[in-house]
Amino acid sequence: SPYYLMSQLGGNAKKQGKKADALRWYEEAFDKSEGPATRLQWGSNYFGALVELAPEDTARIEKAASQLFTEAAKDPGAFYERSERSLKKVTGLLGKWSQTPAQTAAVGRLKAQLDGVCNKLDACDAKARSACRALLT
Repeated sequence: SPYYLMSQLGGNAKKQGKKADALRWYEEAFDKSEGPATRLQWGSNYFGALVELAPEDTARIEKAASQLFTEAAKDPGAFYERSERSLKKVTGLLGKWSQTPAQTAAVGRLKAQLDGVCNKLDACDAKARSACRALLT
């Protein structure tokens, strides 16, 4: 799958200090990934690169996280196993990233979005609801 190579190219560019190229490759890997769990995994990798390499780009970081939460809302398995780990990575990074008033506001909007996702989960699926709620803390 091409997204593996793209991610490696992103890693190489990152090692060379080429932040813009690295982010372009990580984003491309995410864009080309297929399948719900795979998209969450590669999207969380792209998100991690954004937070590390461009923490000042609040709009881009918020957009990437929002896209991942939107995709999670469409995937009944988003709060299990690999997908859950990917979402935990994103929310964990959001908590560490939120340093400025603009970042804190973005995190607030993203938490509201994720809260909406949690509220729409099947009430009979206590595991998924619990995993989703845990992401909000």
